[in-house]
Formats: sequence, C-alpha cells, structure tokens
Amino acid sequence: MNSIIPYIAFPGTCREAMHFYAEILNGRITAMQSFAEAPMDVPELIQDRIFNSELKAGGLTIKASDDLPTHPVSQGSNMSLYVVFQDSMLKSEVFAKLSEGGQVLFPITDNFGMLKDKFGIQWMVTHQEGRDTED
Repeated sequence: MNSIIPYIAFPGTCREAMHFYAEILNGRITAMQSFAEAPMDVPELIQDRIFNSELKAGGLTIKASDDLPTHPVSQGSNMSLYVVFQDSMLKSEVFAKLSEGGQVLFPITDNFGMLKDKFGIQWMVTHQEGRDTED
C-alpha cells in the first residue's frame, strides 16, 4: 500500500512548529535532522535549520523542513503531498505523469523527486521497499 503524508515547509521555524504540534497532538518527534547533518552543502548561516523532520501521533504522520534561501516558501508553496511507494517503477511512472504540464522542481535522484503538477499542487515522491505504512 502506498501512503500520502502532508509535508510542510517553514521559513526557519520548523523545529519550533514540530515541537508545538507534538505537544498539541500528544505525539512524538521521530526524526529531526539539521542541514548541517544533511547530504548537501548549504551556507553556514542555515546549517542549524531543519533539513527533515517527522512527527507521529497515533495514525497521523507529518513531515516538515525549513526552506532554503534558493527555494523560499510562500503561502501556497509551503505544503506538499509526500508519497511513499513500495514499487520504484510505479514511483517513476507516477512522477512522470504528474509532471506533465507541470514543473519538475527536483528530478528523481537518490530515491527522491519533487514536482508541481499542472494544478499547482506540490508532490514529493520516494520509494521504500517493504515499508510498513501503517506505523
């Protein structure tokens, strides 16, 4: 089964927001990785910002990160649908079809791709074989 997870981008307030949501939703933060820990080079100024985080509260999962200076978020571009596929071929097919008439923001590399479809909805796709999407 595939899953869709809301993915929120923040303008430098991800850490604070995720701790707030964890408290309000009685959840737990299962991942919190800074840009300094990320597999990419970023300016020193933003290394303490969040590259990737995840919150679980019951059956709810929320993923989030801070924006990059090269890709600042604005209202409407700060929410994406994060889709986890168990089949890498299906992931690639869906990515290609969703990007038709839209815009590829990050081509699929290292098992991750991001696009904006022709309706302006942002999608993030990944593949994780055998992932238990019910956790």
